[in-house]
Amino acid sequence: MKTRLTQVLRQTDAVKPTPRFRTGLSLHSHTHHSKESLDFLPRYLEYHNTPVVTRLVQGRFARYKQETGKVIDFTKAYWTPPLTPALVLESEAKQIHEKLGLAPIVSITDHDTIDAPLELQNQTTTAVVPVSVEWSVPFEGNCFHLGVHHLPLSRAPQTISELAEFTRHPSDERLCALLAYLDSQPETLLVLNHPCCNFVKVPAEQHWGSLRSFLRLCRPWLHAIEINGMRPWKENLKVAPLAESYDMPIVAGGDRHGRRPNTMLNLSEADTWGEYVSDIRSRRANTVLVLPAYEEPVRLRELATAGDVLRRYPHHPYGRRRFTDRIYADVEGYSWHRLSFYLDGGKGTPVWLPPIAKVVIALGSDPARAVLRRVFSMAGEYDEKRGRAKTEFASLATTLMMESNES
Repeated sequence: MKTRLTQVLRQTDAVKPTPRFRTGLSLHSHTHHSKESLDFLPRYLEYHNTPVVTRLVQGRFARYKQETGKVIDFTKAYWTPPLTPALVLESEAKQIHEKLGLAPIVSITDHDTIDAPLELQNQTTTAVVPVSVEWSVPFEGNCFHLGVHHLPLSRAPQTISELAEFTRHPSDERLCALLAYLDSQPETLLVLNHPCCNFVKVPAEQHWGSLRSFLRLCRPWLHAIEINGMRPWKENLKVAPLAESYDMPIVAGGDRHGRRPNTMLNLSEADTWGEYVSDIRSRRANTVLVLPAYEEPVRLRELATAGDVLRRYPHHPYGRRRFTDRIYADVEGYSWHRLSFYLDGGKGTPVWLPPIAKVVIALGSDPARAVLRRVFSMAGEYDEKRGRAKTEFASLATTLMMESNES
């Protein structure tokens, strides 16, 4: 067994250059091509329990049930992130090039579609943009997300069709065959994304049991496991024992859905994507950089994303400017339409909806989040058990190095 070494570097206060590396890699970003289910919304409101907003929205849900006799089915609605592929690429590449002084590689992974990287392939850019996807993999009543980075361009559309067919009709045999094919491509990187996140909300025992079964079955073809820039540090720490148990290196995925660039990156001395993948697959070596933005409590970063989603973008094309243009629903059971289709063509926008959107946008602003953190004494990701984080990683043969701006 080869010894792997995953270094986790941490910066605080401000992003500073990292001269001993050549390349910064941003993995796992989402653009307006990504379809994000709204079925999380009731749980999200209870979890955050924001005064005024939570009570108002839950009151409206209750009134809808009283008036119609039905509960709103959020599984029949989804939202899309506000930014285009070009804007996501620009902000990720700018952070890496201007603040870290490195050559940028940006792998955009929308859910089950490669429309974003294919769109960028036709545009002039100095950043390297692999054709990548976040693949939804149903398994034992659960679902896992695989970051499939850098599909061979000539066969990428056909491969996506095959992955989508598996998602519709899963089977272990077919899953193994698809992973074996992807693994046979020398520059393709297969990453198990946010493995400890039970986003399907199955019972905890089922999640961990199916995760272990999934890793036992698929480990021969997986190359890395992810710590995630939108997940709490406490959850990310649980990735380390998985990496150790299944002999996998750790990579960072930012998982951005809003305007702000990723809070976690990967650093490399390689000059090309292929060299970086070789380091992961052969030497199992990687360096993760945790940026200052990750210090902010995850609830506040989610609030910032919610504000980005609800914000109006006057310079976007028509049909993408308002949040009601970026939310889709199948209200009548036979076709998906923008929420604005129903509101503009029906009774109009409910009077309570714009004020709530404005409140969320205001609360998600930088000054408001700073106040919220002080008022509610919200702990940052590293505020609790700082020293223990280092010990836990080190004890699992994964080197955790803390690099601060004060050093």
